[in-house]
Amino acid sequence: MDTEMLAELDNIQSQPSPSPVPVSNPNSRLLDLVFILDCTGSMGSYIASATKNIELIVENILQSSHLTHPSSLRIGLICYRDYPPQDNSYITNSYEFTSDVGEVKENLKKQYASGGGDGPEAVTAAMKATLELGWRPNASRMAVLIADAPAHGIGEYGDGFANGGPDGEDPILLARQMAAQGITLFVVACEPALSGYQYGLDFFRALTVLTSGTLVPLTTASLLSHVIVGSALEKMDMERIIEEVGLAVAERVHAGMESVDEVAAELHRKLLLRNEGGRSLHVENIHRDSEEARHNVNVFTTVAQLQDAKSQLKKVPGSRFTDKYLATRYNSSYARTVPSYYSSSSPPVPPRGGTPGSPPRKVVSDFKAFSSKPSLSMADTPLGSELPEEEALAQSVELRFGNISLDQAKRITIAAAWRTAPPRA
Repeated sequence: MDTEMLAELDNIQSQPSPSPVPVSNPNSRLLDLVFILDCTGSMGSYIASATKNIELIVENILQSSHLTHPSSLRIGLICYRDYPPQDNSYITNSYEFTSDVGEVKENLKKQYASGGGDGPEAVTAAMKATLELGWRPNASRMAVLIADAPAHGIGEYGDGFANGGPDGEDPILLARQMAAQGITLFVVACEPALSGYQYGLDFFRALTVLTSGTLVPLTTASLLSHVIVGSALEKMDMERIIEEVGLAVAERVHAGMESVDEVAAELHRKLLLRNEGGRSLHVENIHRDSEEARHNVNVFTTVAQLQDAKSQLKKVPGSRFTDKYLATRYNSSYARTVPSYYSSSSPPVPPRGGTPGSPPRKVVSDFKAFSSKPSLSMADTPLGSELPEEEALAQSVELRFGNISLDQAKRITIAAAWRTAPPRA
C-alpha cells in the first residue's frame, strides 16, 4: 500500500482544508471529541451505555490526560439514521461541542434506537456533519464512530442507494478531509452485525487507515466507555509526538525519497532509542485476517472516489471471525440463544475467553477507574477484574503503557503528512 498511499498524500494540496491544522500546539493541551452514533433500531444498548457512563468518560479523560481545566475537553454528538424513504425520522442530528457534561448527557438521553431500512445507513451524512462542527484550531481532534452497518454505495446487496447517498457526498473524500483537518477517526464495530455485510468491515477499517485511527470490534456495549477513554488517552499521547516531530516527518514523506513505511520505521527506531513511551488500547481481536480483506482495505484507501472501488473488491470466503471466536461461541452454554435467522458465520453473542485446553485467564473487561473511587487515575491503575459467569463472554480490554509501537509510528507519520501540505514546485 506504500506507493499508493504516498501518491495519495502527494495529492493533499488539491483538497484544501477549510480550517488548516497546525502540526505543533505547544502552548495548549485541548481535546475536541465527537461521538458519531448510529441511532437505528439495533443500537439501543450502545446508546444506553454512552448515556450511563458519560460522566465517567469525561472524568477519566480529564484526569488521565492531565487536562488542566474542564473546558480543555469538549464533546460533540452526531446522531444519524438513514435517508428517506428508508427512514423518515431524520438523517442526522448535530449537537455542537460543549464542556458541560450535563448538557451532553441530556443530549444523549434524547436519543433512542429506531428506524433504519435497507441495511446500510447514512454514515456519509454523519461524516459530513462532523466536519461542519466548530472544531477549535489548536485542539487535538478525534471522532468515535459507533456503528453496526456501513455507508451506502459500497456494493452491499439490497442497498437502496447503490450509488451512494442522495446528498452526493463521498465518504472516502470526506475521510481525507478529516485527515487533512487533523480529525482522527476511531470506529467501534458493533459485532456480529457489521461482519454480516460483504464489505462493511473493510470499508470502516479503510476510513481509520486514512485518518490514522483504529477499528475496534466490540461484541458487548458494556465495554464502550472503556474503548472511548482508552482511545482518547492513546490519541493524546500520539498527539504529543506529532507536536514535537510532525513537521520534520511530513517533510520527509513529501520529499518523495522514502516510502511511508520507511519514514515510519526510522521514526520508530529513534523513538525506541530515546525510550519514548505512551499508552495504547488493546482489544481482543475476533476478526480473521485474509488476503481478500487486506486487498479491499487497500482498494478503499487508494481509489480516487468510492465508486471506483466497487469493481475491484473481492468477496471474503467463509466467516469473518476467528476460529477461536466461533469455537468458544458454539461451545458455550449460550448457543441455544442463537436465533434461527443467524448464519453460522455470524454468532450473535460474544465468546468466552480462552481456547479449549488453554490455561484459565482473567477476562479484562473493566478499567478499575470505573469501579473505584472517582479520583483514581486510569493511567496509574491495573486493568483487570474477574467477571461473574454470565458476563464472562466479554472481550478482553487493556490499556497498556510501553514503548511506541511500529503501528503507532506509522499512524503518526500518516497523520503528520496529511496535516501538512506538500511543498509546491
